[in-house]
Amino acid sequence: MFIKTLRKRIALVAVSALGVGVLSAAPASSAVAIGDIDFSTQSDIVNVGACTITNTNVYGTTVATFRSGSNVRLVRTTLGDAADGAYLTLSGPAIFASHSLAGGGTAGATVTPTTITDATSVAGDLTTITLTGVGTVVMTYAANAASAPIDVITITSVAACANNTYSAIYSDVSAVDSGTDAAWTANVDEATQVTAGGSLYLRIDGDNAYDSNLTTGTWTASATNGALVAYGSTIGTAVALAGTTSSVSTTDGDGSLVFRIDPASQAAGATTVVTVTHNGTAVTTKTLTFFGEAKSIKVMAVKSGARGGTIAAETATGYFLYRYLDAAGSAVPGSASAFATTSATVQIPTAASVKAPSIAPAAVADAATGLVDATETAIGSVTDGVFAFTCAATSGSSTITIAHVNAVTGDTITVNQEVTCAGGIATYEVSADKASYKVGEVATFTITAKDSSGKAVADSTVMAVDTVSVGGGTLTRAVAATDLFSAGVRTVKAQMTTAGTFNAVVSLTGSVTTSATASYTVTDGAVSNADVLKSIVALIASINKQIQALQKLILKR
Repeated sequence: MFIKTLRKRIALVAVSALGVGVLSAAPASSAVAIGDIDFSTQSDIVNVGACTITNTNVYGTTVATFRSGSNVRLVRTTLGDAADGAYLTLSGPAIFASHSLAGGGTAGATVTPTTITDATSVAGDLTTITLTGVGTVVMTYAANAASAPIDVITITSVAACANNTYSAIYSDVSAVDSGTDAAWTANVDEATQVTAGGSLYLRIDGDNAYDSNLTTGTWTASATNGALVAYGSTIGTAVALAGTTSSVSTTDGDGSLVFRIDPASQAAGATTVVTVTHNGTAVTTKTLTFFGEAKSIKVMAVKSGARGGTIAAETATGYFLYRYLDAAGSAVPGSASAFATTSATVQIPTAASVKAPSIAPAAVADAATGLVDATETAIGSVTDGVFAFTCAATSGSSTITIAHVNAVTGDTITVNQEVTCAGGIATYEVSADKASYKVGEVATFTITAKDSSGKAVADSTVMAVDTVSVGGGTLTRAVAATDLFSAGVRTVKAQMTTAGTFNAVVSLTGSVTTSATASYTVTDGAVSNADVLKSIVALIASINKQIQALQKLILKR
């Protein structure tokens, strides 16, 4: 209020400094303006029925919520003098109870249940409104009865305040896997699943119906399946210890709190449903999953590496996908496995995990893995882990061992896997899936490539664009530079469009073979004259047989 008065005084001083000529063109003092009338500050004796009050200097945004039956006091806050005028009107379930001037008394003011006329409005004038029912009360004020309203003040009259009532509209609740994370998007869960040994957290910024912090009331969090709950008073501050019970209650003082959730067994894991309430009002229900420890490692797809290819050199690296399985045989995430150096051979001297088994599908990042782009594209986004290996300079196979240490029990699990190194294309051939096609049919052509030692080429070997042409047809998809061989095989498809005898020609850069063909015929499906004549002859022969049979039957009779 002091700032508003000071600003008004500064404005008057500035106008006075402009000279008598300016002042003669304007009133010596101003009437009421936006923000001139506020709700008085709540105290033990003033505005005791207030639920919430907001005073502003923006039109229509001075608002409040009061209990029905309350006496609501407002005050003129800015400078005025005996020449100022104010005209107040009231609508809704309320009446003007009184209007007193700053200097005392009511001289110069006329008060009715719905209007107040004050010809001498100054700072310090007090107006009291009595709320007579539940609903919306609107008070406007202007310079006089003939003038448009300067500002609108709104009072919501309610049967009871909701200061201590949880509001889902204004509150934020989210799940996260880090107890020190203090930044989040409102009501968006960052994590509802966690690897073995991890905890999950429910962060709550609880507000009431007036978008203010819930400062009273009881918060309760309860978890199913024996999960343990612990309470923390500050979001972003780690809750050091797991809880000891499945239900915890707290009378948090500012509505900002966190609950830490742990499974009954970190090693076994579990799914739990956590319910949070405030004074019995539902706040949230979250289904949280704690993965158990891995009991075995399962190797999925295995891709051979190129001779001399290393993990770190961004060359054609060999790799395989691996998966952790829990006691029930379900896939679970976990930290990366390690290469058992005792299994290193001349053929496979080193190997390393470039992606750990994850909760959500994720791609291998190019920057740190050493896998070529084409290989990474082939892997795509997966939950499986990716293990890459370095190859010697010759083709061959070797068995390596990878190991994983569980975070909770410290148990180590291993798996042995045979991996292969091979060279690029030396020889290749192409074959068609059929010797003859009809127009419109889709043909499949298989390209089989081998390295100089006769082994299937490395799985990182790529095709090249414009290396396959199909006579009498069109490829259904153009060959891309990222198309990889798998176990030495690559297939292409083409739709047949023209009748005749044709070849599919493959021209790859091989050290021995430079071109390969597959022959086939394509028919248009039309019936030829020879076919028609053949059918007529067959029909006549059939009729003659039937006549002969009929003659024999007649002669017998």
